Amino acid sequence: MALSKVTDTFAELPLSVKVIGGTAVAGTFFLTVWRRLSVRKSERKVYPPDTIVICQIGRGPHVPSLSNFAIKIETYLRLEGIPYQVEHNKFRRSKKTGKIPFIEYNGEEVSDTEFILEFLSKKKRFDLYRGLTSEQIAVGRAFQKMIEENSYWCVLTERWVHEKSYAIQKAIGVPRYLWGTLQRQMKKMVYVQGMGRHTPEEIRYIFSEDLKALSTYIGSKKFLFGEEACKFDCAIFGLLANIYWAPFDGLVSSVIKEYPNLCEYCERMKEAFWPDWEEMIQKDCTR
Repeated sequence: MALSKVTDTFAELPLSVKVIGGTAVAGTFFLTVWRRLSVRKSERKVYPPDTIVICQIGRGPHVPSLSNFAIKIETYLRLEGIPYQVEHNKFRRSKKTGKIPFIEYNGEEVSDTEFILEFLSKKKRFDLYRGLTSEQIAVGRAFQKMIEENSYWCVLTERWVHEKSYAIQKAIGVPRYLWGTLQRQMKKMVYVQGMGRHTPEEIRYIFSEDLKALSTYIGSKKFLFGEEACKFDCAIFGLLANIYWAPFDGLVSSVIKEYPNLCEYCERMKEAFWPDWEEMIQKDCTR
């Protein structure tokens, strides 16, 4: 009886509504199938004990990863001189949180970059805040949260919602027939978060104010707090690298050109921790 009512209700809907609804359902179905097939195609490797394995989307183009959080983790491990391995699969997500990147360590899975670094600091016995004062830790956390909880959403909204050339989808190898489905999902997500409720011009202003604050604080210093890079530099670099080297002609991403000291900061971080940068960005980014 209930099914009959649903069928009758659907039959009474306008043709345009039926078409839109059918397209959305079909898109979601194909997206799910595509993700599962992609995960199955990946070959799982067996690593020696105590190996840090970072699971993330593929390399490049232009940057070692289009995920600022993946760059953050890798840069910090490079800063500490801790070896690690990387597995690339843009559809394999953490079983616990559904997030990417995440790490595997001796069969244990950890997601969310902050929890990952806390976890590794205990396993590998390094101090995340070595050499920093309590005041510097407070300032660093404030800038990191600004970058990851505000600036990040500006870039995400531009690339997945406002950008009409589908540059980001092309870069990571999303099939053309799924672009619309993915964009609708992302649009809903950024609207709920709040950034998606603003116009492109308003988002550019918000992002510019973030970079202005960061630029003012860094000034002529080599890194955030002087001559030595720290954990917070890695988080900041993750996002700045993505808009400096992979702007995709976006209105928001172009803002960094207005702050030469931030561009120089990116170059210093790259030189210090990514001597293999060119090799990394040429790796396959579509697996």
